[in-house]
Amino acid sequence: MSQDAPAFQALPGATPDNSAFIDLYFDPSVSLPGKSTVSITINGWAMRLSAGQSVRIAVPPGPVSVVSYRFAAFLSPKPRLEFVVQPGQVVPVFYRASILNGDPGALSIGKHHGMSRTEKGSLIFALVVLLSILVTGATVVVPLLIILSRGMLE
Repeated sequence: MSQDAPAFQALPGATPDNSAFIDLYFDPSVSLPGKSTVSITINGWAMRLSAGQSVRIAVPPGPVSVVSYRFAAFLSPKPRLEFVVQPGQVVPVFYRASILNGDPGALSIGKHHGMSRTEKGSLIFALVVLLSILVTGATVVVPLLIILSRGMLE
């Protein structure tokens, strides 16, 4: 989040006297090739953000839906935030890309810290698979080595 004032845009229906604001930030902490931009829709209004970019969006008071889209994640669920805003309210919304290919990233109303739930789940899955391969290998290789060593002694 930079100290500079973010760029400003207004959605249809937002008026100077009766608006709430969404400060939308693309967290640059994960910057991988092909993940430098993201498409975001706010109440059906589409825009693109680049890594590190921030923008202030005026929205009419009431329900707000923020959804992020990534081309590579067409089969994945789309990160979504839904909330209700009052006139004058400012809501910070953060998007963070994922370190996993095909993962759509994450949206939140607070800055992300550490790995996302999907990234943690994928890491745990990979560790379980690796551990099961090691255990299976040990149960096959150790008896085979015992049999072979007995045969060599004779």
